[in-house]
Amino acid sequence: DEIMKKNVFKKQTKSFLQGVFMSAGSFIINGNNLYFVISNENENVIHFVMDKISEVAKAENLGFSADDLLLVKVLKSFKQNAKFELSIDGVEPNYKFLNYLGAVREEKTGESTEILTYFCLDKSYLKSQDTIIAFLTGLFLGSGSISIASDGKSGNHFEIVLNKKEQADIVSEAFSLFSIFPKQVERNGQYVVYLKHLDTICDVLNNFGAVKTTLEAFSKRIIRDENNNANRRSNCDAANLDKTMIASASQVTAIERIRDTIGLDQLPDTLKEAAVLRLNHNQASLNDLLELMGNKISKGALSQRFKKIIDLANELGENDGK
Repeated sequence: DEIMKKNVFKKQTKSFLQGVFMSAGSFIINGNNLYFVISNENENVIHFVMDKISEVAKAENLGFSADDLLLVKVLKSFKQNAKFELSIDGVEPNYKFLNYLGAVREEKTGESTEILTYFCLDKSYLKSQDTIIAFLTGLFLGSGSISIASDGKSGNHFEIVLNKKEQADIVSEAFSLFSIFPKQVERNGQYVVYLKHLDTICDVLNNFGAVKTTLEAFSKRIIRDENNNANRRSNCDAANLDKTMIASASQVTAIERIRDTIGLDQLPDTLKEAAVLRLNHNQASLNDLLELMGNKISKGALSQRFKKIIDLANELGENDGK
């Protein structure tokens, strides 16, 4: 809906309609007569396409007007959504419109002329960045879908469904001109061109004119990232606290062993200072102890003092305190 309201295809209507026809169009051959139909489940899309066809019919003198456009609502079964089918009344207008899109061509064999149809069109949509964007937008409105995970996590998906492998390759080629390289998969006899990465999907939507939708998707990612960062910080703080408590407990145990055997007075002044400080502040971190000492030594030096205390306590334990 946002894409259609933006309506950025006034100068690239042909490219847009080529995309719509490739993804949602069908040929109907009745005897020697050639018709087309464009099908979509979204009535708003069909009406938008009708307006675009009317624009080019008038601008290009294709021999028909909005009154010649036929819209039919088709309900195949109660389990399926209704489809809306758009066509043009009259053989000549159908041919002129398809010829305008580059979807038909004449081939002369002797005295007879044969009309050939092809879905891959004339590739005039590749002439500029704007026409490529219009073409891809038409493809998306014709048979595309998108889902953004509500929590911003995995599950983001953008796809365009096509009937032929050759069409899927053309769509991939068009995306590649923007350094976007989608993947392809065959599903139920159709070919799906899809994207998964949220940043890439947002870039595509932004090019289509869906700025509001892009911002909403980005906001979900920002909230997710902030929550993840908060969890990481919390986990990191908890891990650091655990390390501090474990280190402090081993230091206190060593100091108490020295105190209960040879006494703390037997320690060098530097080690005795660290030992007394730790006993009085058994839950403090090394940074806290350094502040209490006036930051007169480095963190590494204080850590080395406690290492010496622990080594001495281990020696006393091995020698029964002697």
